[in-house]
Amino acid sequence: MFRFAVVVAISVAVSADWAFAQPDEAACTLSLDGHAVDAATHEPVVAATVRIGDQLLATTDDSGRFALTALCPGQVVVVVERDDYQPAERSVLVGDQASLEVEMRPAGEVIEVRDKAPPPTEMRSTAVVSGAELDKTRGKSFSDTLAKVPGVVQLRATTGVAKPIIRGQFGRRLLLLVDGIRHRAQEWGIEHAPEIDPFIADSLSVVRGPGGVRYGGDAIGGVVLVDPPELRREPGYNGEAHLIGTSNGRGGTFAGRLQSVFERLPALSTQLEGSFKRLAAPETPLYALDNAGVLEWNLGATLGYRAHRSDYKLSYRHYDATLGVCSCLRIHSPDDFFAQAEMEMPIGADHFTSEFAIDRPKQDVQHDLAYARGTWERDQLGTLSATYSFQHDLRREYDVVRQAVGDTAQFNFRLMTHELDLVFQHNPIHLSEHWHLRGAAGVVGIAQINYYGGLQLVPDYKSYGAGLYATERLIGHSTEVEAGVRADASTRTASLAQIDFLRLVRSGQIAMDACTDPSRDPVACNSRFLTFTGSLGVLRRLGDSWSLKGDLSVAQRAPNTDEQYLNGTAPTFPVLGLGKPDLGPETTYSSSATLAHDSESLKAEASVFVNYIGDYIYFAPAIGDDGKPIFDVLIRGTFPRFTTRAVDALFYGADGGLSWAPIPAFDVAAQASFVRARNALDHSYLVFIPADRYRAAVTYHPPALGSLRSSYVTVSGMYVARQRRFDIAADFIPPPDPYFLLGAEIGTETTIADQRVKLSLEGTNLTNARYRDYTSLMRYFADEPGWQVWLRMSLFFDSSKKGSLQ
Repeated sequence: MFRFAVVVAISVAVSADWAFAQPDEAACTLSLDGHAVDAATHEPVVAATVRIGDQLLATTDDSGRFALTALCPGQVVVVVERDDYQPAERSVLVGDQASLEVEMRPAGEVIEVRDKAPPPTEMRSTAVVSGAELDKTRGKSFSDTLAKVPGVVQLRATTGVAKPIIRGQFGRRLLLLVDGIRHRAQEWGIEHAPEIDPFIADSLSVVRGPGGVRYGGDAIGGVVLVDPPELRREPGYNGEAHLIGTSNGRGGTFAGRLQSVFERLPALSTQLEGSFKRLAAPETPLYALDNAGVLEWNLGATLGYRAHRSDYKLSYRHYDATLGVCSCLRIHSPDDFFAQAEMEMPIGADHFTSEFAIDRPKQDVQHDLAYARGTWERDQLGTLSATYSFQHDLRREYDVVRQAVGDTAQFNFRLMTHELDLVFQHNPIHLSEHWHLRGAAGVVGIAQINYYGGLQLVPDYKSYGAGLYATERLIGHSTEVEAGVRADASTRTASLAQIDFLRLVRSGQIAMDACTDPSRDPVACNSRFLTFTGSLGVLRRLGDSWSLKGDLSVAQRAPNTDEQYLNGTAPTFPVLGLGKPDLGPETTYSSSATLAHDSESLKAEASVFVNYIGDYIYFAPAIGDDGKPIFDVLIRGTFPRFTTRAVDALFYGADGGLSWAPIPAFDVAAQASFVRARNALDHSYLVFIPADRYRAAVTYHPPALGSLRSSYVTVSGMYVARQRRFDIAADFIPPPDPYFLLGAEIGTETTIADQRVKLSLEGTNLTNARYRDYTSLMRYFADEPGWQVWLRMSLFFDSSKKGSLQ
């Protein structure tokens, strides 16, 4: 809520011979650009009218900008008006290279404007999935939804779920924020997918490239913002319900959300949400992926309270999933591993079935997020926000064992995280008629406790940390410059069973005196890290539709506990993983440039990036003296050995996309992404780097037919090239062949009792192509699923609509 005093910044650009032009029709080709902002906060002011004389020429947009065209040279009087302000007049000489500020004062009673101002433009390449585009993904997994964005692919696990890869980075080097709170879980595991229900999102924003100043130095690959809808503010109720059915991995999903504000308590907002998913094991074109079913449910509740100049929010969300692991994942010897990788079908595939039942091996995962947030505005200072959050992540993994073991999990992970985040955003500082400064500073504190029980894998640990950061943005009419710095300190104590500690000593991974009192059991191993992050970004607007963004950053990331002390294997993680206790922080030097175009018929963005990472913490297969991968024979089977080590790595590439509507009834979309990654020391290729991929789609929008409107028919295709940049010793087998997937979708919208209803039918892999993907662990054992059909029905209801549901 803001008390507005409006400033309109007006800049004019014409040819040098304006003074000699005559005010005739031929000369009236000049233009005038303006920007309406609040004098106190410098936030954009929307919906202000701009006129010259009695002629209304423009209305400010969501960014507070407007453009006046076809002006004659000479003196004009620009009038800026809004109903809640006194009209303001300023005289402008059209053709002069200048900018003016027009202050507007409230007319009579001050009116409180409750809508939030839009955030400042992101300096890095950014894509947003929201509205109709988000509705088209309903029923898909979190990473599937993000895969619509250029530069984002999936690292698929043996459970049928996946985690996102952004510009070659995944897991620890990506930050996922749910309503501004960093998602804390066991993200280190390749097969540990994010415990996030995509139905909670009203929009998903993908920031490609380092975003470490605000969120932490480990945001090397990018940041994913999961933003729930704003709470309702007017008395009444609204919501949505989604029903989705699927054919391959047959089953369905139901999800719903209800928001309400009571007449007697108009300052209090409530929201309830939930979803339920039940899917059988999917099928490839030749066989079923036995035991890869999914059972998932989610619940959430949120309360919001608004006072005069403050807002308060309480929220709780629970995620619960049981994920089956494909029965095809069995390794008895190195020869068996290589033989199976070359087979057309997994051993025993004739007996695989597509059933709902989920047996061992499997994962049971629960995640709880609870938080309280308060925001306070102060006229002369700015806005202070405080957020306390608690997250509880429980993961149980079940291996194939003797029946006598019962329902006991062989691997039990429990992570509890307390976090406090304080942010102060100061009011804009007015530097001149052309420039102002806006910024923020914050402090973050975190405490984590991790308990592990089961077969040897990772230790218990306790971790404490704090961070300080500050950012400032210099904003002009067409140029913005942002700089930021951050420092983080952390301390961690890992508790290693004495037998595990001595094993690390014997293998040369750790020195006997590296931890305190090795004679005790468990042995306490302490680590302390101090890391720094800095960034500089520039945004330049090149006219009405073009913009250029560039950024430089340096960021440090401390190693995680698993990277130091991992020692073992898990049923959904078919390798023997070994950590490196003496790891230090890795340092990333990154740069990127993004060119964007945004007009009525064409939206396009192209971005290039380079990341050099010193002491890159690399988890990859161990290679023996004979140049071949090392396999370890354990009681539970034979596993390839993966080790953690520090190397210098170079990542570079490009990604982009466009959407073009040559005529209103048709639009064409295309995307492309390329990533290259090498070990900078020996020039070998790194593993799990996505192959080049291309997407294209053509959409036809037919005219309304009766009550059916907003209809569309889309045909799409995706081509993924063969990964030709690989190290056969690290990858074990050559990358899979290239593949092409054909898709199609039809959809429409109608009304029932004045409430909006959406219907859609989507098909993927319509040619039922057999393929394997380089960034999928399944490629060593089985094909990816075959053709799939999705049927979606969504209802959007609102009590303010005429004839609303009762």
